[in-house]
Formats: sequence, C-alpha cells, structure tokens
Amino acid sequence: MRSLPFAALLLTVFASAPIVAIAQVPLPPEQHYGEIADPSEWPFSAVGRVNKTTRSDERGFCTGTLIAPNLVLTAAHCLYQDPGVRSVIHFVTAVANGVPAEHAIAKRVVISPQYVPHQPFSVETVQNDWGIIVLDAPLSTKPVPVRSLALAQVEKAGPFMHVGYGKDRPFLPSVVRDCEVTGLDEQTLVYHCLTNSGFSGAPIIAKIGGTYFVVGIGSGSNHEKRVGFACSATQFEKAVAEVLKAE
Repeated sequence: MRSLPFAALLLTVFASAPIVAIAQVPLPPEQHYGEIADPSEWPFSAVGRVNKTTRSDERGFCTGTLIAPNLVLTAAHCLYQDPGVRSVIHFVTAVANGVPAEHAIAKRVVISPQYVPHQPFSVETVQNDWGIIVLDAPLSTKPVPVRSLALAQVEKAGPFMHVGYGKDRPFLPSVVRDCEVTGLDEQTLVYHCLTNSGFSGAPIIAKIGGTYFVVGIGSGSNHEKRVGFACSATQFEKAVAEVLKAE
C-alpha cells in the first residue's frame, strides 16, 4: 500500500495466470465491494485480471479492460518494473470462479511518459497512472472502447458503472452499477465505488448514446472512507489511438 491518507490500489499478492478455481473463505457482506457481475455479459466480459509475475515468490494482480482485440487498459503502477527485472504479464477475461474465458500474454506495454514510479501516492499522481498492454494475440471478446469526457460532461453523464476484481472477491468480477462519479478536474475523477486492493485499473464505464465506454480507470483510494481517484480518459484516449494505429 502507498502512504495514507489515500492508499493506492496496488497489486494484490495472489496467483498468476492462467488461474484456476480455488476455494474461497466466504466473507461477511460488509467486507465485499459491490455485487457480483455476470462475467459472460458485456461489458463485464471485457473486464479481466492483469496477472503479473516478477519472481517465483512475487505475484500479483490488478484489473484491466480489453479496449481493442489486442489492447488492454490498466493502471501504470500495475505494469511498471525496474530496469533489469524480468516479468511476465498475463491478461485473462471474464473470470468466473477462477476460470477465464480467454487468455493472452503481454507482448509489450506502453506507460504514460509522465508516470514516475516509487513515489508516494497523491492526488496529483493519478492523472499519469495509465498503461496499455499490447497482447501477443487478439482475443475474440468484444472490447469496450475509450471515450474522454470533459469536466462539464462528467456532471451530465451517467449512470456510471465500476467493474473489477478485488482481493475480497478475486475470482469473480464485482460491479457498482450506480457508481457516484464526479470530476475533480479535467484529468482526474473522484468516485465512491470499488476501493479495495486489486481494483487498480478497474474501469469506470458510462453508457453514452446506447454504447458503453471506458471514461476512466481507478488509481488509488482511501479504503475506510471508500473514496477513490481515477485517471480520466482525457489522459490516455490519444495514446490509445496511437497504439491502435501502430499495431
């Protein structure tokens, strides 16, 4: 965890992909974040786990979203690795009781040029906390496109959904369907939805013109107050288009 008052949603130590069903100890309802989403239903089917293994004893996961057949969007702090450290990053979609619908491995990653690793979490760091995974093979799952919203548009948009895999329910997707989202500024969103470890990179999804779009991704939160901060799509929409064109 990063330093309080706002602890970042860092990789949770669990299992690397491909993952298989593992028995879970039931938690009291008050310890869960959101309700269970149907992983076979779009757009939930495009949301999956980003599983990263750096060493045999160092594994963790975040949440990612398939935004194109071979592109996954997540938080930068989920992807960054120090020079000389080798890791394998897997993406698994629509995980249901530990069994993914599809699986691919990262061919390369693109991280915000302004992202600074190993810094204490602050609201100012959120706007640069985005990363894109280029998969080694396209997936057949229907992706969720990215769309940026200006600050004034955030106030008029909605309802928002927040979807992800947290340590409280690591093998099933969680969702808050009426997520309270406001704009802190043009680069940063504030939400009261999924704020547990594992939800880093979890998409904030809005239905606009009958279509679902990713308008932001979770970066950090205060677990006790259940308030989180998300990087707005205004920060990565252009980069996504450039990576799509390059691929």
